[in-house]
Amino acid sequence: MMSSEHVARILGESRWVGAQIAKAQVALRQGADKELTARQLYEASPLTLKRSREIVENLRDEEFESYLEERKRTGSAENPITKMFPAAVTERQFLDQLDLLREARPAVDYRDERFTGHTLVDFTLIECDRELPVNVKNAGTRFENAASLVGLDPDDCIPIPAYKAYDAIEKEPNLIYAICIDYILISKIERNLLPRLSAEEASVWKILSKYTGPLIRDAEDRFVYSMVDRHWEEFSFEVPLPVFRVISARKAIRILQKKPKRTPGVGLRAWGTGANAEVNVHISVSNETKQWEEIQSRIAEKGLTEIIEAINRNKTELVFDPEV
Repeated sequence: MMSSEHVARILGESRWVGAQIAKAQVALRQGADKELTARQLYEASPLTLKRSREIVENLRDEEFESYLEERKRTGSAENPITKMFPAAVTERQFLDQLDLLREARPAVDYRDERFTGHTLVDFTLIECDRELPVNVKNAGTRFENAASLVGLDPDDCIPIPAYKAYDAIEKEPNLIYAICIDYILISKIERNLLPRLSAEEASVWKILSKYTGPLIRDAEDRFVYSMVDRHWEEFSFEVPLPVFRVISARKAIRILQKKPKRTPGVGLRAWGTGANAEVNVHISVSNETKQWEEIQSRIAEKGLTEIIEAINRNKTELVFDPEV
């Protein structure tokens, strides 16, 4: 079977230009009319009608890859698909946790926001008129310089991007982060998930790793999430449910305000210190987060209101308010 058939079968619903060119080639080789195929390619992809007709003219007898744009860098460190797998696996692990919560408290449901284009929220817990948005994160890289830079042990330190937390408290003020700390997750994926791909799936993986083009992220998302779901039953035995740590966006910003030295680039000079260029608030896992099991237990007993009120707890204190 040709690679275009693999791509068309697995990514046929994607608007990535490569997926739609593959579909067009399969159609042509099955005897489809050129003009009809060109119009279908135009309607399903970012290509103009003129360019679609040009491609279709000789597509039947040429390799469809010749019409694709090659990635400039294809090593595993630059491959976005490799980086997306840990996020997809972590979200799938949390999805299992949500199903357990729904069993413990049937009044609570959830909405999957991962494919809605919502950049802040992955899942929204719902109970009556109350909603609790959740952003699921994988902490997969240990901050080895944490002790010298932010005063935390590397194994007790997780980063929250400051700009995302600020954006969250403006748009989703009740948002919580559910964070899985797993520094060997990528190796688990490479050892126990990727080898499970069928020959057809591996062929598509190779195409996506080599080529890019308009709307490539749509194809990457569809491939990664479908592979995780398809092989989850077997793969999940290799990655048992992790411990998720929880902190609200509000609390992350409060830590930034009270302890600015936890944020290189804000409270101390970041450049040349080994801190990531992104401005992160660094959180103590043991002292400033709670286990998801505690949050789940409180929701099961008292409902979402219990956690929403905890996120919005406030107190009165004296603060500097300089006139000059």
